[in-house]
Amino acid sequence: MASATRYDISFEEVATALVRYLDIHEGLWTIGTSFQFNGKNIGTDKKEMRPGFIGVLNQMNLVRVTEAIPGLTVDAALVNPPVFATTAKGRKTN
Repeated sequence: MASATRYDISFEEVATALVRYLDIHEGLWTIGTSFQFNGKNIGTDKKEMRPGFIGVLNQMNLVRVTEAIPGLTVDAALVNPPVFATTAKGRKTN
């Protein structure tokens, strides 16, 4: 079997993985990003220069929100429910 060379991952899958990694069990969480943009003259030589811009993705983050954004938001209680241990008598503990 050939090994994979690419995995396409949805924003919801990224949010789910981060919620699980950070051990979050409640709330609505969405993916956020921080960009930086700079203007610059761009061209192959001085006669071909044109105004342009360069955009850089500075960071991604996980943001708690009050309303779900379809395709970006996950409910931590559904994707990473808390696990309760049981005592010898069958009682749940946190």
